[in-house]
Amino acid sequence: MAIAPSRRSRITKQDPREPNLIPIMNLFIVVIPMLMTMMVAVHLSMLEITLSTGSGGGGQTEEKEAPPKEITLGLFTDKFELKVEGTKDVIQIPIDKKEYPQYNYVKLDESIAELKRENERQNAIKIVPDPKVKFDTLLRTIDICKDNGFPDIIYSPPVTKHYRVK
Repeated sequence: MAIAPSRRSRITKQDPREPNLIPIMNLFIVVIPMLMTMMVAVHLSMLEITLSTGSGGGGQTEEKEAPPKEITLGLFTDKFELKVEGTKDVIQIPIDKKEYPQYNYVKLDESIAELKRENERQNAIKIVPDPKVKFDTLLRTIDICKDNGFPDIIYSPPVTKHYRVK
């Protein structure tokens, strides 16, 4: 007597089904980027510490140099003004009135070169232009400052103070 094959043996002989890729795609598209945004990044920084090699004890202090003085250059419609912080002297360079009014860039160049010789450590100069000064004048003045060893130009608009009379 012959026995018919069971249902179970018929199912296992069929071709395998295609795998379901949707859960794996969800993992790569949604879950992993979300986990990466929650990850805490560790920031490292290195500090360079230079210890003094002096022969004395810890009570000795080195003499520190004074910070460089601030140099201010004012551009007006009729003159240049140079002022060094801590001095009461103001160097005024008026315009030349030979044929037509013209700024005296040569005198400005000499004055800035002299200030650089006196303040060798200073690399910045503060320029305060009048609103009526032409842009070309401002650019020429900046070029003169850079040529004389002031690479850091600090542009500062003029400050107007208003007081109320009581």
